[in-house]
Amino acid sequence: MKNFIILFLFISIGLADISDELFSQGNNAMINENYEDAVQIYESILELGFENPNLYYNLGNAYYRLHYIGQSIWAYSNAIKMSPRESDFHHNLSVAKARKIDRIDMPDAFILLKKYRELKNRFILEEWVILGSLVLLLQAFWFFGLQFGWIRGNMSQTVLSGLIVLTIGIHVVATDKYFQEKRTHSGVVIANGVDAYSGPFYGENTVLFRINEGSNADINQSQKNWVEIILIDGKRGWIPSESIRTLK
Repeated sequence: MKNFIILFLFISIGLADISDELFSQGNNAMINENYEDAVQIYESILELGFENPNLYYNLGNAYYRLHYIGQSIWAYSNAIKMSPRESDFHHNLSVAKARKIDRIDMPDAFILLKKYRELKNRFILEEWVILGSLVLLLQAFWFFGLQFGWIRGNMSQTVLSGLIVLTIGIHVVATDKYFQEKRTHSGVVIANGVDAYSGPFYGENTVLFRINEGSNADINQSQKNWVEIILIDGKRGWIPSESIRTLK
């Protein structure tokens, strides 16, 4: 068992070194404007099981240079999911989305709901959990300080009440984000002029609508080489699974 663990560690370290070397090669290809080579190298790193925000960001840049708008939106979206506060990721995603052929503009959400969503998406789930744990720990220290007389003053109880409210609020947001990620299975359409059918096969099924690359869609279910998608405006239809790329 010990020998197996050692072998596994050596293999893992070796693969990590390979991924770092490939990443450098991909970056050099980008510098030399060999964007197709860069895409192949970055995608090979993902196939090895390695991923990070900068990898997805560079991959998005390479796809964008090749005018693969859907693929670039997919890559930028994954980068933002892993590092939601990086302004460059958001900027490039907005630029890529501006190139979409059929953008769906939905009415603005209620201002408080919009602010809540912005706050929730500002941190990844793990960061919300860590933040909640730290505030809970601070709350516990403050409570024991009051109990043993280490903390005194007219505002002490008010601060404790505020910490309790803050702890509950953070954990509510973390729980909401957890269930959102669990129930949401979405992807980005990576092909142009994709017909959405009323059923998961060609033949007698009706073409319901046509969708172009770069559009986000929830994936409701799949059958063989087909997936049923739901667009942001509520449209529902079946498209070939090769036409959409699932977000991480």
